Amino acid sequence: MTRLITILLLCISFCCLALGTNAKTVDHSKHKMKSQTAQSACSQGIMACAKTISSVADKQGRIWSTWSHQQHLYLNYSDDLGRSFSAPMLINQIAEKISTRGENRPKIGVDGHGNVYLSWVTPLSKRFTANVRFSYFSVKSQQFSAPITINNDNLLTGHSFNEMVVTQDGDVYISWLDGRAKVAAAKKGIRLRNSELYLAHANFVRGKTEFDNNFLAKGTCVCCRLAMDLDEQALPMLMWRHVFGDNYRDHGFLTMKNQTQANEMKRVSFENWQVDGCPHQGPSIVRETIGKNANRVHMAWFNNAPNASGLFYGYSDDNGNSMSKVNHFAQKNNNPEHPFLSQNLKADNANERLQLVWREFNGKAFDIQYQSSAKGDVWTKTRVIASAPQGVDYPYILQHPSGNYLHWHVSGQPLELIKL
Repeated sequence: MTRLITILLLCISFCCLALGTNAKTVDHSKHKMKSQTAQSACSQGIMACAKTISSVADKQGRIWSTWSHQQHLYLNYSDDLGRSFSAPMLINQIAEKISTRGENRPKIGVDGHGNVYLSWVTPLSKRFTANVRFSYFSVKSQQFSAPITINNDNLLTGHSFNEMVVTQDGDVYISWLDGRAKVAAAKKGIRLRNSELYLAHANFVRGKTEFDNNFLAKGTCVCCRLAMDLDEQALPMLMWRHVFGDNYRDHGFLTMKNQTQANEMKRVSFENWQVDGCPHQGPSIVRETIGKNANRVHMAWFNNAPNASGLFYGYSDDNGNSMSKVNHFAQKNNNPEHPFLSQNLKADNANERLQLVWREFNGKAFDIQYQSSAKGDVWTKTRVIASAPQGVDYPYILQHPSGNYLHWHVSGQPLELIKL
């Protein structure tokens, strides 16, 4: 009861911020830049001042959003497609560092019961070390769980670039790039330059409240976002930047045998980008759930090999054992980056079932580019759907029961949802 009263008091204290969290649903053809919020107004942690915002829609159409400011994580919701938002709710009462970079941002998910799940990364005292953190909001009790650390090794090492998927039944899967093998190797005088892929699982609806930690793969690149989706059995499938052979940083993909064991990793990109560095450019995947290709996994990624540079797309119908012809859809000279794929489950036009957005810099402004396709073989012409000179967050697509929206955030401005 004391915790509930504390949360209610926090919500009341933030009511004056509700006006600062208004968002607008706009027609992209009429999109114009708006004046930025003054930096002095950002001391109270309003949504517009966030570097990154992550959102998800539940099956009733409520849009939940999370962001961080001054070492605190916040959550609010909108029932009118982002035209207005509730007062922010504070997640972590004790301040802690929270990663807010575009590729390493807080994550949010919902289940079919209305519960909301949050995961973020907390940097630690030593450079390149961090923990993966977690809290969830119970719709039944209207309370947040106390934040916990997901990685269970208690080591001062890297646990970062977390990704999360949640099933309708409440299974929570969180994956991340893990550095515990580096610690073990260092004790033997060996220096490991790559990391490992780990997966944790819990289900608070069914009473499984402790996250297990399961090793999936070794030899991963240490600094790119992961991509996750669910297969037909509601088990995770993952794609990530992997280090193959003589430092070729292409992409690996795997599916799960069950909730804890992975199938063999498959290599799914072959540009042979040989680089000894951190690209900070992760992939995106989405599994086909409508039409005749229920097992098709769509994939988009960035590479920068001498003869193959820019953004790429391909798909697999057999869990990565073979790949379609690769579409080189954005060349390096356009400065493309950070692609994001989604299905449009409400698409009236069969040519707009699969949707793809990415960011480009045209020399003066950051443009969000858009393409669509029926099944990945033929794509529409590229068009710009939003643009701003600076402060542009990485693009992603918000799936909503009414259709899909570009999640458009420019630092210092209200969140906007642009109908696709």
